[in-house]
Amino acid sequence: MSFFAPVSTPVLAEGYTPVLRRAFDHARRVGNYALVQAAVQLLAFTSAILLVRWLPQREYAYFTIANAMQATLNVLADIGISVGVISIGGRVWQDRHRFGELIRTGLLVRRQLAGVAFVIVAPILYAMLVRNGASSLYALLLIVIVLIGFSIQLSIDVFAVVPRLRSDIARIQTIDLVCATARLALILGLVYVFARAGLAVAIASATFFLQYLLLRSYAAKVIDLNANENPEDRQEIVRLIKKLAANALFYCLQGQITVFLISFFARRSSEVAEVGALGRLAMISAVLMSTLTNIFVPAFARCQDKARLRALFVLIAGGVALFSLIVLGAAAFFPDQFLFILGNRYTHLHRELVLMVGGAVLTAFGSTLWMLNSSKAWINGSWLYIPLTLATQIALIPFTDFSSVAGVLVFNLISTVPAVLLNLGLSYRGFRALPAG
Repeated sequence: MSFFAPVSTPVLAEGYTPVLRRAFDHARRVGNYALVQAAVQLLAFTSAILLVRWLPQREYAYFTIANAMQATLNVLADIGISVGVISIGGRVWQDRHRFGELIRTGLLVRRQLAGVAFVIVAPILYAMLVRNGASSLYALLLIVIVLIGFSIQLSIDVFAVVPRLRSDIARIQTIDLVCATARLALILGLVYVFARAGLAVAIASATFFLQYLLLRSYAAKVIDLNANENPEDRQEIVRLIKKLAANALFYCLQGQITVFLISFFARRSSEVAEVGALGRLAMISAVLMSTLTNIFVPAFARCQDKARLRALFVLIAGGVALFSLIVLGAAAFFPDQFLFILGNRYTHLHRELVLMVGGAVLTAFGSTLWMLNSSKAWINGSWLYIPLTLATQIALIPFTDFSSVAGVLVFNLISTVPAVLLNLGLSYRGFRALPAG
């Protein structure tokens, strides 16, 4: 019987129609999600590029440093908390009051960690800003603005668990779209007139506040925001914090290592701005990673058939690898078109562009493998990531010029290789351990 037989034939009605219908439904779901996410990321990318083009290089260097350290603060204040809220929330999300207790507990623990994180990071942020030419008063002003945005983010990351556990993807996308639009509007209206890093960071903080209001309003409808802290939840979250602290601290350093290194070793603040500007182009993979996180990885986690699981792995990992090679090839063969987006001050960064994109796509591929492995709990031995990466970086130190953008980017690129190789090994061992059939 032909695959293209009329719909009315019994074979198609009994066999092919359900398969085709499921395939169409999956394709439509992924397509709808990707379209909205692409719109969100396009708005975010436009905002980022406007800042690159409009801010003077020294101001963009300050913005890059402030942005990187705010991300560092957020990671340090979240060690194990999001994991705990999601894992416990998976059991209690249908109970309005019980879910409210969990959210309250997560918020309180996060605020406590935030104080410790700020005491650690604030002096480093101050030193990085002053090292690159900021006055003491301006550095302190930027730190205050970063602190305001960070205090808002503390609640956002906890409240965001509510729509995620309820699988309310439409609401998540609506909030993301509204906030991305608001940020772009603020940048268009203000930054060209007053091109300062402090204003750019303040706009980000204002966007965080809008996101917080929207998420809290949503949460108030489905959970009890007046619930008290739950001692058992706190105990479980603290246990996870202790277990994940070492990896989180190391990841925190690695995630911003290019900015750390160039900020302390660069001869000019413009080199910090160059690293930050090139980093904006790494946002190309954001739609792909978001789709993986919310659609493909959950599908991989649910799959129990070994043959289908292997096919899914090849499809997902192979798709990301192909996408990465296309983007890297485009950057290598058409660098002028990429750099034109950033503006005239960055058109000379041909080699640096390839190195930045190479590091970004390799990191994206490694992150994909990690998400697939962790969704199946194939993580025994993942602790080797720390010593392998450290050994690689120590070996690179004598051969690296940390005062140049290219040198720092090469260091970052090679530093990602151990994580990719380790995750490939974990995937291989995970499939070998699966029962036959």
